[in-house]
Amino acid sequence: MPAKLLEGPPEPAPVSAPWCAIFIRRRLLDSLRSRATLALWFLLLSADVFAQFSGSASLLSDYRFRGVSLSHNRPAAQLAVAYDDASGWYGGAFASTVQLFYPTRELQLVSFVGYARRMPSGLSWEAGADYSAVTGPLSYSYPEVYVGIASENVSARLYYAPRYFGQESGVIYGEINASQPLLDRVRLLAHGGVLRNNGEGAYGVRPDRHVFDASVGVAVDFDQFNLQLSWVGISSENTLYPATGLRRKNGAVLILSRSF
Repeated sequence: MPAKLLEGPPEPAPVSAPWCAIFIRRRLLDSLRSRATLALWFLLLSADVFAQFSGSASLLSDYRFRGVSLSHNRPAAQLAVAYDDASGWYGGAFASTVQLFYPTRELQLVSFVGYARRMPSGLSWEAGADYSAVTGPLSYSYPEVYVGIASENVSARLYYAPRYFGQESGVIYGEINASQPLLDRVRLLAHGGVLRNNGEGAYGVRPDRHVFDASVGVAVDFDQFNLQLSWVGISSENTLYPATGLRRKNGAVLILSRSF
């Protein structure tokens, strides 16, 4: 998801964000949509960073977005591509199979752009926007803006969407993600988030004003592959999403990803 030598206080150095990894994790655990993702990082890199393209393809046992299954508790496939510039700007696209109100599978498409920068303290901040759309007879498209801050192992983000999944309902979502190395190739993952619905109703029902989600899991990194197993939970089934309903609020999610 280069520093200059100046007189006076040092200028914060831009940081290249490995955004496809950030984005995928945000959407899968969320996060995963970032927003992909399970957990979503800035990397604290030195000035010797070059612009680069990157991507990832993933298979999931369940596509959980902010605790809610957008694949009807069924497997999903995802693809993400990103461009990270040495100046700190980044952008890209994300696609995932989904299954919402209708029995047929659809495709969620998300484009995003943002800017990340490293501060003298060693922390990094970012700001950006994304736009989500779903194929099919109904439009669930909506824009979203976000800001975030991160250290080496912990990141926090705040999002705002004025028309969440195409409804006249503004939503604020906040999340904290953590990734702690355990062994050489093994990491402990943790995520917590809360969604505040500022509208009165959506999809014929009145969803809960506040919905909490959380996850904890383990990731194993190989050369070009990553395997993650997480337990994902949500506080309520009465949520602001165009989904057919959760067959289970809490459950395990297995993710196999290949980077390129």
